[in-house]
Parts: sequence; C-alpha cells; structure tokens
Amino acid sequence: HVGMQPHQTGPLLMKHLCAAAERSGADIAADQRVTNLVVDDDGAVVGLVAERFGEEVAVRAHGGVVMTTGGFVLNDEMLRRYIPRALRCKLRVAGDGDDGSGIRLGVAAGAATMLMEKASISLPVTQPWGLKRGVMVNARGQRFINEDTYYGRLGERALFHEDGRAWLIVDDAIFEEPDYCKEVAGVGETLGELEQELSLPAGSLDATISVYNRHAADGRDPVFEKRAEYLQPLATPPFGAIDCTTDNCLYAAFTLGGLVTDVDARVLDPEGAAIPGLYAAGRAAAGICAGNYSSGLSLGDATFFGRVAGRIAAKG
Repeated sequence: HVGMQPHQTGPLLMKHLCAAAERSGADIAADQRVTNLVVDDDGAVVGLVAERFGEEVAVRAHGGVVMTTGGFVLNDEMLRRYIPRALRCKLRVAGDGDDGSGIRLGVAAGAATMLMEKASISLPVTQPWGLKRGVMVNARGQRFINEDTYYGRLGERALFHEDGRAWLIVDDAIFEEPDYCKEVAGVGETLGELEQELSLPAGSLDATISVYNRHAADGRDPVFEKRAEYLQPLATPPFGAIDCTTDNCLYAAFTLGGLVTDVDARVLDPEGAAIPGLYAAGRAAAGICAGNYSSGLSLGDATFFGRVAGRIAAKG
C-alpha cells in the first residue's frame, strides 16, 4: 500500500495528517518540550509542565495526555542499559525526538515498560535482489538463516545471535555490487583460500557450501527453505565474501519496546491497572510489532492506537 509518489512517501502521509489536524480546530503548540507529567493525589495524570524558550508552561489536561514521542534509539544511556549491541549500528532510524523522554515521563508517572530489549535491525546486503543467491555465514563458517528473508530478519539475526559477525559468500557467476554494504572481506580461487582470508575454522566454509550446493542443484534448501528462484550452486571461481559485520556494513536500527498499554491505548502500571489520564501510541508504547517487526508496521501501530487514544481522551 505505497502511495503513488516518487521516492519515499512519508512527506505525503504527513501532508494529509497535518491538513486533518488543521481542519479539526485543535490548538497546536510547537517548540515546547514536556519536562514533567502532573499527577494528582489519586494517581491520575491531570496535566503537564513544558518548557518553551526557557519559560515554564503548565497545561491542564481535561481528558488525558497521549504519549506519542517515539522510541529511544538516540539515547545512548538507555541503549547501553537495554540493547547495547544497537550502539554498534551505523544508522539510527529516528526523528530528532526519539530519545526516550516520553517513555521516561511515563515511568515517572508510575507506568510499566516491556520488551525494552527489542529493536528492529535492518541489514540490506541483499539489494540488489540477485544477491539473495549468496550464502550468509557466521564466524563459524555456518549458515544461520535463509538469505531471501526480509532484511530486517537478516539484521536481527546477525546482530543479536551472531554478534554482528557475518559474511555473504558469492561466486563470480552471481556477484553484483551491493547497494549498501560495499566492503569485500576476502577473495579466493578456492573456498579454502577464502576461508583463510576470513579466518574461519578450517574446513567449515567448504563443508557449508558443499551441503548447500548439493541441494541447490536440485532446487531445494532443506536446511532453511530458501525459495527455489534464489537457489544456485556457488561453483564458479573466484569466490568472494561481502562484509556484513557491524564494523563494515550498514545496520539500521530503531527501538520497539516501551510503555505497556491495553487495547484502548491506556498506559498500565506494573500491576496491570490503567493509569487514569495517560495514553500512549507508536514507538513510545510496546505495540503490536515489538516482538516481530515488519517494514512499515509502525505506521499502522501509531495511527490506529493514536486515534483510539485521541477519541477516548477527547471524551474526557
């Protein structure tokens, strides 16, 4: 469901959302940074304190406060606490405000968090798509995933399960220059030579490719079920390894964990009770995609639960 517009369609989406906000008659107060939530004696969120150009502004919330402040991928301290490997990713996919401030405000008001160790990690080494015919191996010279999978899966598996040490093995017949990961870690006339170039265990790469080639010749991948269209024996020297390590390849990251919410976007405390007057949506909350992200899912998570929260809060 991609808008018919050249390049990325985020600006098109924001154009329509901003126009709808203006038509609604809502007061829009920009250039303000919320520093505190105001909680009454009964534990309900009844307002907030913000800072605008050095001046403190207090706002009374008649229906509630909705946290839609993004995740925390730009906060190194929070990453070190919850997802330290993400600090090694070269690209942090975020808006300027994805510093975890909304999540911290919610916690200060008594909210629970969940899945804070979860992140979306993309490794776009298989662009162009023909490189899906390659074989991804880890530091032990073994395959660990089907190479035709969504590159969000490639990145998550390579970073969290293989410590960001992976290489895409290709031969001369399938080699194409990758769009993003351009470093070549090694080249050899034989798999043994390439194995030595990569400092892999002796015989490991030769064994891995031998098993792969045997089944690929029959159009099968019984180990990881890669689709037949991307199965081709790697048999034409020279052999090469595209560097997919965190040191030399693009890993794109953003966080997925956040405030615990229910189906009405109400923020919950550690006992599972709703905090009156506090709602959350998007990456400030641990939403539906926190455990298994797929491209664009944050849009649905944010817009659906954002509308739910807004409608309930507006009723007071």
